[in-house]
Amino acid sequence: MAKIRVSYEYSEAEDKSIRLGLFLIACGILSLFILGFCWLSPTLQSLESKPANCTVVSVLRPEEMFECVFTCGADCKGTALYPCLQVFVNNSESHSVAL
Repeated sequence: MAKIRVSYEYSEAEDKSIRLGLFLIACGILSLFILGFCWLSPTLQSLESKPANCTVVSVLRPEEMFECVFTCGADCKGTALYPCLQVFVNNSESHSVAL
């Protein structure tokens, strides 16, 4: 027995709705490309690091001690105290002092 093929025609309102939906999808994809190439790409390029020369301004050793947990094998675990060391440097690129 042969199958009967039914052809369905959309009404004018349904046809307009389908075209509007496809248009909105196309606009969304186009806006993603515009944002990606025109806005996001220059922003990411500006975040790239630039080489700079840093010179040490001062070195401080506060009396703070930090606890560090370490493991060196299955049966080897422990904690140790390490002193804090603060090094201030002068950045030649931004002309600012940083820790």
